[in-house]
Amino acid sequence: MTGIANWNEAVGTDTPSLKRVAADGQRVSDLCDLLEAMADDLPKVAPAVWKEARRLSLTLLPEHLDDMAQVLLPVLARRAGSDLTCAQMLARLQLDYEDGSLHLTELSDMLADGAVSGGRAMSSDALGYALRGFFEPLRRQMDWEKDVLLPLATRCLTADDLTEIARRMGNPSRRARTPIPNVRGSGRA
Repeated sequence: MTGIANWNEAVGTDTPSLKRVAADGQRVSDLCDLLEAMADDLPKVAPAVWKEARRLSLTLLPEHLDDMAQVLLPVLARRAGSDLTCAQMLARLQLDYEDGSLHLTELSDMLADGAVSGGRAMSSDALGYALRGFFEPLRRQMDWEKDVLLPLATRCLTADDLTEIARRMGNPSRRARTPIPNVRGSGRA
């Protein structure tokens, strides 16, 4: 199965609250790309790149994981009603989002150490392995979100559900939408 090519294809044209989820999902995917580029470029990653990755891991990731776990999934679960398979799928995904939140402190600490030491606090191999251990599962989660969860939400949620999601997630422009830096070739020390 090939996935949906881009995040905009995952949601309908008339769903601003889901477009916001898709935009945040794209930014999380971009952060995964940044972490991968950092892992590939070790030990030559500039301190500013470490700091920016840490900032994003402390802002973007918790907000997105919380929006999914506390807003979108419960609304979808309510809509699923008595569909046991859908309810089990959403409950499992809820655990995945909560598990991802538990690893954010470890990632943040690793990125802070990298910013201070230039990634030399541990071996490049160990640090690259640790970064991959975070972004690879997160990237799979984002792909599943894009390929399955958002199309399901687009098909199943009502206008009232979408209004509730928009209200609970707050103002779509409340978050800074700074681009994720590209470390390949430009972020080296």
